Amino acid sequence: MDKFLSLLFCLLISNLALSYAQNCSNYAFSNNAVYNACVSLPVLNTHLHWNYNTNRTVDVAFRHTGSETSQWVAWGLNINGSGMIGTQALVAVTSSNGSVQAHTSSVTGYGTSLQPGRLSFEVQRLTAQRVNGDVVIFARLVLPSGTRFNQTWQVGPVTSGAPATHPLVADNRGSFGTVDFTTDRTSGSPPAPTTPTTTPTTPTTPTTGNGCSNFAFANNTNYATCVSLPVLNSHLHWNYNINRTVDVAFRHAGSETSQWVAWALNIQGSGMIGAQALVAVTSADGSVRAYTSSVTSYATGLQQSSLSFEVPRIAAERLNGDVVIYATLVLPNDGTTFNQVWQVGPANGGNPATHPLGADNRGSAGTVNFLTGQADGGGNVGGSRQRRRNTHGVLNAVSWGVLMPMGAMAARYLKVFKVANPAWFYIHAACQTSAYIVGVAGWATGLKLGGDSTGIRYNKHRNIGITLFAIGTLQVFALLLRPKPEHKYRFYWTIYHQSLGYSVIVLSIINVYEGLDILDPEKKWKNAYTGILISLGVMTVVWEALTWYIVLKRKQEDKRTHAGANGSSYAANGNGQSA
Repeated sequence: MDKFLSLLFCLLISNLALSYAQNCSNYAFSNNAVYNACVSLPVLNTHLHWNYNTNRTVDVAFRHTGSETSQWVAWGLNINGSGMIGTQALVAVTSSNGSVQAHTSSVTGYGTSLQPGRLSFEVQRLTAQRVNGDVVIFARLVLPSGTRFNQTWQVGPVTSGAPATHPLVADNRGSFGTVDFTTDRTSGSPPAPTTPTTTPTTPTTPTTGNGCSNFAFANNTNYATCVSLPVLNSHLHWNYNINRTVDVAFRHAGSETSQWVAWALNIQGSGMIGAQALVAVTSADGSVRAYTSSVTSYATGLQQSSLSFEVPRIAAERLNGDVVIYATLVLPNDGTTFNQVWQVGPANGGNPATHPLGADNRGSAGTVNFLTGQADGGGNVGGSRQRRRNTHGVLNAVSWGVLMPMGAMAARYLKVFKVANPAWFYIHAACQTSAYIVGVAGWATGLKLGGDSTGIRYNKHRNIGITLFAIGTLQVFALLLRPKPEHKYRFYWTIYHQSLGYSVIVLSIINVYEGLDILDPEKKWKNAYTGILISLGVMTVVWEALTWYIVLKRKQEDKRTHAGANGSSYAANGNGQSA
């Protein structure tokens, strides 16, 4: 019994000692190496120890606790990126018999099997060992320029003595961050889900500003290139990797809850249709859900779907009112310049709803060159569709909004002049016919736009437009059925014709302003049309006064002429003779 208690006591003491040794700063290496800096990385039971030397070399020991046989571990620096692709890795492979082999491997694709290969910087003294269930990789690195780098680490199984694909659970997807060998500071990134996830709002210290280059991300990720997009308070940050992947962070400043933001590449087009989007939806409680969506119509609800190119990593967070989407993109084709689109809209019940149609929302498109670091925006979303919208607006403003009132003015004010008869009629008919023909062209472009914009409805503008077309067509037929002046129905026809004509003018002006509100062009265009209407209005007042003056004067002259004629007739009948 005493022997059993002694053995139990020894086991407890040894376990406590082993547990104590698993910590970072007090870990005792079997080779008695001492490291001035160390950090316990946030996932995969891993630790990094190092000594930074004045000759720009660093001695590192990467340690994975609780390692198993037939397992591999790796740690590396990513000089030009922030994820797996481009990582310059130190790899240790533990075989089924417990022996450990160490080698270097440059990761060039997601299908890598971590084959031995040279790195982009020199590595000296590379060894590995497995002690008490811990696998440790020792190495000396000759650092490239700088002391702060993106780091990645990973653990996976071994099949037939070679590394196999690692698991894709949250810890494996979140095993990346940064390390600064001079300040002894490191960071680990949160898990990077490939499926929609919910990320709770995380409080952080205030950032250095909402600009582009000086923005400090919560995960301490550094991006070599950034651009502040021209509309919607949006910014794009990225690192372009030599293996044609790009790590992006799309940031929308001043975001609200119950709102969605999206950024996309359009490989085949230049607008919304065809955009391959990264979407982040912020719910009412502040949590953020990130996923991908391929936009196939204007009526899209941004449903989750795969894209035309691979997105191995996507995550999102909301910090101090900024929503940030993080992702790694495997770029398609052979180019580096693509059309980009970004957008912001409300969320209803946790799902994206239709975004506003103001100038900023329609101008959130441009291009980005991931290689040169050049990006632009502020173009009109939709390309030829936007041109059709503009054409539709111009045709209808000129026809219904200008020519129609001018034609009515010609009929109203020119016919009082005897010298203008019958010229006024031909001017009136020419204006109204031209207005109708141009208006039909504008109406047809409106039908085309409506057919191409499934799910987008401007009911008031559409209904007034249909009414105008119907009345305009009736007016054309009325012209063909116009009775002669002496016909008994001419009086009723005149009432009908003028009533419909003035109705068309009023509805036309209303609908032109409706269209301007929808197009939301520069303010000068609405001001220009208002100026035209004011000019026509002033002319109407002047001509109306002149017309009444001429009509009343003409009536007085007719009365005097009539009275003179009656006097002459009276004298001719002998009533004026003297007795």
